[in-house]
Amino acid sequence: MSIASFYNPESDAVIYPAPTLVDKEAEEPILYPKFMFEDYMKVYPALKFEDNEPRF
Repeated sequence: MSIASFYNPESDAVIYPAPTLVDKEAEEPILYPKFMFEDYMKVYPALKFEDNEPRF
């Protein structure tokens, strides 16, 4: 499930899954790493239309 937890943050904001929403007991590691929002916006257009698998 995806939940939008930010909207147009500052370019130097670090975005990542909210710790309170991540199952600490999960057997699988977190799929999405921390990203600077500016860096994310640089790679997003190139990846937007790829398969819906984890992109990072």
